[in-house]
Amino acid sequence: MQASLIVLAAVFGVALGGAANGDQVPKVWDALKKLRGKDALTAEQIQALYPNAVSGKDYPDITVIPSPRPITCDTAKPGFYADSSDAGKCQVYDRCDVNGLLTSYICPKMSLFNQITLVCDWWFNVDCSQSKSLADYSNGRLYKGKDVVLLDDQQVIA
Repeated sequence: MQASLIVLAAVFGVALGGAANGDQVPKVWDALKKLRGKDALTAEQIQALYPNAVSGKDYPDITVIPSPRPITCDTAKPGFYADSSDAGKCQVYDRCDVNGLLTSYICPKMSLFNQITLVCDWWFNVDCSQSKSLADYSNGRLYKGKDVVLLDDQQVIA
């Protein structure tokens, strides 16, 4: 529930963000599509997909954080990183804080770490193979101060 509220707040922040940070490429909706690897599913498609999903086949079901971790905070900038290795499968993600401390997490069942919104998201919204290429997308804006918009605005103005 809390993760859903965070995603909702991020989406509203995008919708209301303004042009202050109009430099993010690709724009947020295009980045989310790239991370999905396909167009967003309709409600009907999700309703058909969800009850037939198989743990371990359609989404990973990791219960223990794999060790050793594929990231070190000595070389990574502060931020959140999906573990796209075969062991983590994007259900596991890591956080490097500003002091160089590494903390690892597991997303709940049926969810993977979304490298754009920096929260766990439904497995059908994340193509894990795209996560590494988008690692700096939102992380580059973390710790930049209170006036930075995390996700760019992509309003269509006619």
